[in-house]
Amino acid sequence: MRRLSVFCLVVDAGGVTRAAEQLLVAQPSVSGQLRSLERSLGATLFVRSGSGLVLTEAGERVYQWAKEVLASSVQVQRDVDDLVAGTAGSLVAAASMAIGTYLLPPVMTALRAERTGADITVQISEPEIALRATQRGTVDLAVTSWIEGEMPDALVGEKLWEEPIVVCASPNGPPHSDSVTLAELAGLPLVGVPTGVSYHRMLVEQLRAHGVPELPAVIRLGHAEAIKEAVAANGWVSLSVGYTMHADLASGRLRAVRIRDAHLVEGIGLYHREAKYFSPLQSAAIEALRELGRSRCAVTPGP
Repeated sequence: MRRLSVFCLVVDAGGVTRAAEQLLVAQPSVSGQLRSLERSLGATLFVRSGSGLVLTEAGERVYQWAKEVLASSVQVQRDVDDLVAGTAGSLVAAASMAIGTYLLPPVMTALRAERTGADITVQISEPEIALRATQRGTVDLAVTSWIEGEMPDALVGEKLWEEPIVVCASPNGPPHSDSVTLAELAGLPLVGVPTGVSYHRMLVEQLRAHGVPELPAVIRLGHAEAIKEAVAANGWVSLSVGYTMHADLASGRLRAVRIRDAHLVEGIGLYHREAKYFSPLQSAAIEALRELGRSRCAVTPGP
C-alpha cells in the first residue's frame, strides 16, 4: 500500500522531486519505492522524456488500479474504525464554498440531532478539490455546482435541483426597478468573483449562451459574505445565487432583482464514487439532500 501511495503521488505531483518534497523525504527514497514496485509487478511503469517521467501503458493501467485500491482501503479502514468504536456511523462530506456555507449546515445539523452518536464533518473547498477528495475516497460524497458534460473519472453524479441566479442589490441603490435586462446589467457597478473559480466559469458560459460577453467588475471578491457586504455598503450589485441571500432579503438588508431576458442558474450536484457502499447514516444524508432538492424546486420554479 505504501508503494502504491508513493507511486500515485509521483504521478499526481508531476515527478519524483515534487513527491519527495510533499512527503518530506529524500528523493532517493521515493525512487527506491518506485523501483521496488516495478520489481514486484515485473513491469516498467515510467520512461524518461526530456527532464520528466512519462507513464508507460503498464504504468497507466497500474495507476488507475492503484487509485481504486487506495480509495477502497480508506473506506474499509473507516468502516472498521466505526465498528470497533461502536459509534452511530461517520459521514465526511465535501462541498463548494457557498453550498457548504448556506445549504449543507441545516441538513447536517438536523441529521446530527436525530443521531446523537453520529460523527459528521463537512469540508469546504473549491469544487475541483471536493471532487478529487471524493475520487480518492477520503470523503463519502460531495455537493458542488453541477458540472455539465463528461462525468469526472470514477464518479457518479446526480443533479439535485437548479437554483436561480438573480441580481443582488442594496435597498436604495441601482437598479431602480424590480427587474433588468442583461444589457442594463452591463451598465451597473458589478461586484464579481475571481476569474479562476468555477462559479465565474459557469456564469461566463451562461452569459455567452445569451450572446453577452463577460460583464465588467468594479471589484472581485472570493466569498458570498464579502460580496454581499460590498453590495450593501456601496450601492453596487452582484450576480448571486438565491440561497445565499435568504436572511438578507428577510431583513431588508438586500433585495433581489429579476433578469427579464435570461434565466441564469446554478445546478446543485451530488457526487460519489461508483463503487461506494453507504452506511445508514450516509444513506440518510443523501435522502435528506434529495428532499432539500425537492423542496427547493417547489419554491424556486423556472421562468
